[in-house]
Amino acid sequence: MPLAVPSVPGAVPVLGHTRMLSRKPMDFLSSLTSGPDLVKIRLGPHPVVIICNPDLTQQMLSDSRTFDKGGPLVDLVAPLVGEGLATCPLSKHKPARQLFQPIFNRGMAAAHANRFPSAVAKVTAGWRDGLVLDMPVEARRLTIQVAVDTLFADVFSEQEVDQIADDLTSWQVGAAQRMSRPPVFDLLPTPTNRRFDVGLKRVRQTVTEAITRHRRSGREKVGVLGALLSPEGERIPWFNTPTLVDHAMTFLIAPTATVSTVLCWIWHELAQRSELQARLQTEVDTVLGGEAPTFEHLPELELTKRIVTEALRLYPSIHFAPLRTVTTDTRLGEYDLPAGTVVAYSPYIIHRRHDLYENPELFDPDRWLGAKLPMPSRHAFIPFGHGTRQCIAGEYAFNEAVLTVAAIASHWRLESVAGTPLPTRGSVNLTPRGLRLQVSRRISFDETTDAGQPHGTEGGRQRPTQSKAWLI
Repeated sequence: MPLAVPSVPGAVPVLGHTRMLSRKPMDFLSSLTSGPDLVKIRLGPHPVVIICNPDLTQQMLSDSRTFDKGGPLVDLVAPLVGEGLATCPLSKHKPARQLFQPIFNRGMAAAHANRFPSAVAKVTAGWRDGLVLDMPVEARRLTIQVAVDTLFADVFSEQEVDQIADDLTSWQVGAAQRMSRPPVFDLLPTPTNRRFDVGLKRVRQTVTEAITRHRRSGREKVGVLGALLSPEGERIPWFNTPTLVDHAMTFLIAPTATVSTVLCWIWHELAQRSELQARLQTEVDTVLGGEAPTFEHLPELELTKRIVTEALRLYPSIHFAPLRTVTTDTRLGEYDLPAGTVVAYSPYIIHRRHDLYENPELFDPDRWLGAKLPMPSRHAFIPFGHGTRQCIAGEYAFNEAVLTVAAIASHWRLESVAGTPLPTRGSVNLTPRGLRLQVSRRISFDETTDAGQPHGTEGGRQRPTQSKAWLI
């Protein structure tokens, strides 16, 4: 006899559980870690079934035919990325993934990784000793620059990169609001709604113009645009101009939004834990010897990799993902799910289960030392998803985070700013809102190796941004 999926208490009229999930997402999701295998919530008027069991989550992720892409999160990001690789239905996924897969094959890993530090240097060239930084904005600038340099063959200008970062900020603020209110409010001509609409239109137009420039340039077609404009890409029947933009937007925005949030949580933890930050600095000083980090350094950056892994566990960027729809009546565990059911999974819930991790709420990079704690099963660690829809750029994103953390730690010390609370608000990604840190320049090794890292004594000044104090 199948069980009925129990409903989570606390839903309110019209909004359902949306307000709880958006205002205190970590508390809300944590409350589900030790409950039933499946629970039902309402996002506005839409019922959503959340899978809280790691084995059932794995079963769902492994069956992309029964559980196809769809749901509120896909609807929310559709105006930004359309039917790009991460959001397109199964019927369009396989040929697109095959087209882009060579970009992320192991043979390309070193080429990508060795360009990460120079992209980091372009952004940190604007940092000064004692500067107070809005870290989510800086992280977005940084990760957009990395994506441009490694995946888009430098087709965007420096001004376009900054504008994309600001437009993405406006979009994320608007998206966060739209997740916590009835849709009718999205139609009001408020300043946030106007910035959301203008930013969305402008960033897609910027990408459209970049594709046009690249097509006419006569330059070698490499990276994402090279794949899109290749003969193989042109043979895919639905690859019209809007679809090209959808895929390009996906590879520009997805690594930016995901890696930037993980970096922010790492920086937050390091600023809170001076001993851990000192250990990290010792490792990068020893391994790098004053040089920029490269692919060849990755095996020796053991603590850095553990820090990134622990951040992916404790603060997975895609913390709550209502983006699968049941295509045919099916059973999941002891529950029957009719066709049309919207299904969500949550790496945040899985990664904080007490039956999978010791002291799961603790940020402890050393838990990944094999001698201290057995490695959890693959069911227990899913920051990049699983199955045929697993993130195509998982290794790329991990290497980017490791080398970026190493590059920053080798030159800068991060300190918390007094009087700046760190609430977290639910949006597409789990970002520490309002994270402001003071950066202090480290004096280590030969300063002549610090290309692109200017000196300065502008203590306490804030770098101007278009952000709000409550920025997601």
